[in-house]
Amino acid sequence: MAQSGIQMKTDDYVEQAVVQLLALKIRAGTSIKQLKVFLDECLQQAVQWPGAAPEHRGLDIHRLGSILRSWHKEAAYLTPDGLPRPLSTEGRTSLRSLVRKFYPTEKFEIVFNRLLETKLISQLDSKQWMPSERTARIPQLSHETLEHLAEGVTRYVETVTRNVTAKSEQDVLFERSCKVTKLPAGEVGEFRDYVGQQALAFLSSVDDWLESRNSKLNRSKVRHRTAGVYTFAYIAEESSRTKTKKGRRAGPT
Repeated sequence: MAQSGIQMKTDDYVEQAVVQLLALKIRAGTSIKQLKVFLDECLQQAVQWPGAAPEHRGLDIHRLGSILRSWHKEAAYLTPDGLPRPLSTEGRTSLRSLVRKFYPTEKFEIVFNRLLETKLISQLDSKQWMPSERTARIPQLSHETLEHLAEGVTRYVETVTRNVTAKSEQDVLFERSCKVTKLPAGEVGEFRDYVGQQALAFLSSVDDWLESRNSKLNRSKVRHRTAGVYTFAYIAEESSRTKTKKGRRAGPT
């Protein structure tokens, strides 16, 4: 059976990410022989990972997010107080009409069920719906999260590759990071909250800027490019080397 267009897109992102990472290793001096050994080791580790095949085809997490964004931003979907208005499933200004802005008409039931399953919308009564979130985050393994991850890795590698090969500073895209190695474990929660607040403000600002310039018409004479920003925080997993033989955490060295 032929793959769906969305699955092929996901596979393309994964392939691009792998190829670009391998190209960077070769550029850094890794030999083909070393690369083959490296790939064999990676494959052995990958097949040991537990996992199950997702039950849903990917719907592009960014487009799911665009539905929620429009519901919170566009006048047609707001109350006089500027809050998201309850939407009926059918009608001129309805959940169906909102979804149709970002997906083909025939995909409404699939998108609707996905929004419901991931609790991105909630039911007020038998006929009306409200957004549960302002952004689309799906906290489970799915085609959406796989595609989101694969594209994110690909875009990051593209940016790094572009920057290290740029002939001019004008061609460099923003790419920065920060970290410490001895953050007290008791402050992990504060780190999570602080980064979440700052990143959300940053992303909301960039999202507004992008959406205000996003072309609504497919004009053949206008050149279009895909542009965006990925942000993420991380907390390294605790290594067994950082623990004592009695199971207590070892102090800093």
